[in-house]
Amino acid sequence: MAPIIRRTRSNVILLFSFLFCTVILYLIVQNQYQLRNALSYATRPLWDSDSGPKDIIPHYHAEGLKADAHTCQLHGWEERRNNVRVLDAVLMSSELDLLEIRMNELDAVVDYFLIVESNATFTGLPKETYFAKNRARYAKFERKIIYRFLPGYPLQPGQSAWDSEAHTRNTMTTLLRSHIGGFPSGTQSVVLMSDIDEIPSQHTVELLKACDFGTSIHLQLRNFLYSFEWYLGLSSWRASANLWNSDSFYRHSKSGERVLADSGWHCSYCFRTIPEYVVKMRGFSHADRIGGRIDLLDPKRIQNTICKGKDIFGMLPEAYSYLDLFSQMSLDPLTSAVGLPRYLLENAEKFRFLLPGGCVRKE
Repeated sequence: MAPIIRRTRSNVILLFSFLFCTVILYLIVQNQYQLRNALSYATRPLWDSDSGPKDIIPHYHAEGLKADAHTCQLHGWEERRNNVRVLDAVLMSSELDLLEIRMNELDAVVDYFLIVESNATFTGLPKETYFAKNRARYAKFERKIIYRFLPGYPLQPGQSAWDSEAHTRNTMTTLLRSHIGGFPSGTQSVVLMSDIDEIPSQHTVELLKACDFGTSIHLQLRNFLYSFEWYLGLSSWRASANLWNSDSFYRHSKSGERVLADSGWHCSYCFRTIPEYVVKMRGFSHADRIGGRIDLLDPKRIQNTICKGKDIFGMLPEAYSYLDLFSQMSLDPLTSAVGLPRYLLENAEKFRFLLPGGCVRKE
């Protein structure tokens, strides 16, 4: 009898072990993307370093300080003598609110707003042409707006979202060349290259318009998540200002080692409604972060994530030191709204969702 009991116990243990291993294997297969990323991001400070520009140029500004020869000299630059035009070039997704704030912030210093918009996301999914359908909202800037519609298409076998993004940026390059080519001889063109949610401050652009900063300079921006309540630090650098020439092209990548300190704001995932978050998560070049986990798109989960300042994909922060990694895993909400875009504060009720304490989104 005892051998039978021992065999039965052994079979139960083997069955339990088999089921346990099967469940573990299933979870690994179903969540392999998340597991790989968790391992990669958790060890990033050990094997990677920030590839951003290292030569940080101190930025001098006070309210009422003019951008003149004195201010240029403070930054180590000469005052410009040529006729200068500033062009702000962006790719439109769905960020109507940030575009309104951006245009009002830059209207006094930008000569033209260039916008390229498609009816498909970078991943090939159909989407609304948000700007075209809401163009009347920006009527006060109409004489400055240069708009180009880019027909979208489903991704073909072998194509990626990065290919679609590159095609869209090439379209902006063509648009810039055709427009700048019509300027009078001797005109210098400073092109702001940044995503809509990367907003240079007006005084920064005044400085770059008045001073000869060279051919290219990156803009260090205050980095925020979901609103101006969750502050990540001065870690955004991909926005840039470029003196356009025959070899120039529209880019969102590193063009040099110089970056002007504290030059504006980067408000990532700063949407008014929950559906906008879903569109963004499914449609941008990093959409593979969903990794098959459709539960990430649940509206209640997204709302809870926004109010807690956690990562929208449930991932670890992309940090290059453990100090930054741990600090960004547990953000403290800001209670200050000092130093934000003026138009945002002048219209605080309209943009309450972007200010401290306004985390609840419309569904």
